[in-house]
Amino acid sequence: MNNGWKMNSSINFRKDTRTVEQFKKDIKARTKKEAFLVKLFQEECQYLNKPCYIENNGVDNSGKFLDKSGCKPDYKITVGGFTGLYDIKNSPVTNKWTFKVYHLQQYVKVGANILIFYGTGFIDKNPTKIDVVNTRWGIIHTFNIQKMLEKHKPYKEFTFGNKLCIQIQQKNFSEYLSVNRLEHLNAKKTNPKE
Repeated sequence: MNNGWKMNSSINFRKDTRTVEQFKKDIKARTKKEAFLVKLFQEECQYLNKPCYIENNGVDNSGKFLDKSGCKPDYKITVGGFTGLYDIKNSPVTNKWTFKVYHLQQYVKVGANILIFYGTGFIDKNPTKIDVVNTRWGIIHTFNIQKMLEKHKPYKEFTFGNKLCIQIQQKNFSEYLSVNRLEHLNAKKTNPKE
């Protein structure tokens, strides 16, 4: 599946063309964004009367720079009595998702799922600026991650450091997940007193 590409979790591979300083800033921002999104998911579950418990699972969810890292899913989440491993992803736009092939392969290997938010707007610097109206979310289960890997042709993505990626277009989203709105935030926007 890797078509001869060297894929690993070394620092040089992970940071690609970024300086170490920029890579450290990016890790911190990404960790903050993911923590915000997983809390948003927990609030959404509570609004929908689905008990949700979240535990850290990855190497480190503090945003600190680590010499050694891996692709362990960041969270263990229990919703409605079912527990699974989850990695948090977001796409600022509504029309496509882009995933690194190596990450997807690792999720399949350990039986992890992806909790994805898309249409969020560009929230890397300030997650609270999320586009409440356009944001959608869903869970891509392991078997659908495998399906994506089999169905979509990998390519080198410049904006992901020329790493091997696949891209999923909006017309295909419903093949891999059930699409949900952020009901609790939209309710607050409609009824500010709640």
